[in-house]
Parts: sequence; C-alpha cells; structure tokens
Amino acid sequence: MSRLVDVTAEAYEEQAEGACEAILLFWYVNEGDAVVADQDLAEIETAKAVVVVKAPASGVLAEVQVREGDAVLPGDKLAVIRTDG
Repeated sequence: MSRLVDVTAEAYEEQAEGACEAILLFWYVNEGDAVVADQDLAEIETAKAVVVVKAPASGVLAEVQVREGDAVLPGDKLAVIRTDG
C-alpha cells in the first residue's frame, strides 16, 4: 500500500539563521518524477541564504503545492511524495 509523505520548508529556518519568509526559486524535479531519499528537490531563497530542500523519502513526487516564485514560511507544505509501502 502507498503512503504520502509531505515535503516541507521547515529545515530552512535553521540553515538561513532565523530568516522568516522565503521564495521558492525552482524545482529540480517535476510532478510524476521518481525521487530518492535525500535527493535535492528544490531551492528556497531567504534574505540570508539559498537553501536546498531534500526529499524526506523515496517514491514519486505526486503533487507540487508551491510553484516557483511563491513565498513560503517555515513548516509550509511544498509537495507530497507517494511511497510504496
């Protein structure tokens, strides 16, 4: 049975030294692409840094919920990965 895993923007706050709002610059992958755990998925830019968002699990990028150029906050759901098992 498949399960869904959220890809979130929670990690960038620590890496960007307390920055709040950020912009999703671009996706390295597209909806429907297979991804592996810890693969680079997207880049987020804050006022202090550019941070890479990594896949929390292996599977298929089932749904992108934030588009390039959109503003995000720590904890926002960016996408969903469908896993097998």
